[in-house]
Amino acid sequence: MIGFADSFLPWIAITLIPAFMGLLIIVMAGNFLKAKYLAAFAIGIFLWFFVDTIGGAAGLDVNSGFSGGGGQLALSGLFVIGLLFFFTIDRNRNIFSPQLAIGKYGLAIPWLVTVAVGIHGLGEGAAFGGSAALTSSTSLLDAFGGYSGGVAYVLHKALEPMMISACYCVYAEEHAKGATSRLRDLLLLSITFVIPSLLGAATGYYLTYDSSFFYALGTGTSVYALIRLAGPLFDNTQTANSKKSIKIAVLIALGLLAIYFAGLFHSG
Repeated sequence: MIGFADSFLPWIAITLIPAFMGLLIIVMAGNFLKAKYLAAFAIGIFLWFFVDTIGGAAGLDVNSGFSGGGGQLALSGLFVIGLLFFFTIDRNRNIFSPQLAIGKYGLAIPWLVTVAVGIHGLGEGAAFGGSAALTSSTSLLDAFGGYSGGVAYVLHKALEPMMISACYCVYAEEHAKGATSRLRDLLLLSITFVIPSLLGAATGYYLTYDSSFFYALGTGTSVYALIRLAGPLFDNTQTANSKKSIKIAVLIALGLLAIYFAGLFHSG
């Protein structure tokens, strides 16, 4: 067993700091790239993120066929609940008319995307807390895959919030006036993103439960982020050309390969 403080405090650091840096990198990239190109890169990240989180939910127990029982029903039900929840509470902010939502709702849309993406952290944190409590190792790094596992986690926590900051660049670019206000926005978003992970880690350390249900919920909620990211790519007010289409496709591929690269450390 690793002590609660010895596991929880490092978990906060390696979750919060990369998250903030990931947000900052994309916002800074917004000085050189149009917001829709940042969104395309973030969609690539989302594609791998979705596969990863639904894998954490054991594919909603699809391998059980029609014999999964209550557990299978709960997993698929939580996915649907998560998906419907954000579309319901954000139904009045032009979800499917993204050009009308740009610059209109302050920080509301990026904040909702932050919560939608961050909810999977409940499962991730619970798995971490349980492993820290049950491991026979006295080294946190050794208990979670050594340096390669640590690098993989840090990279994931930097890349996942890029979906949030891409939405920030699209929908709330004018919310903050000046660098200080913008950094304050990013700090608020990064803290919101990591709170589910911290709650999961704190409860998972003392309680034993199946984290796949949280992953199922988080997979469903993340669909809202996809729709918000995809919207800016379909701008009917401007004529698209083949060059822009290829650039968007390349950026989607780069986003996926970036988080794929992070996963290679964990697999190794």
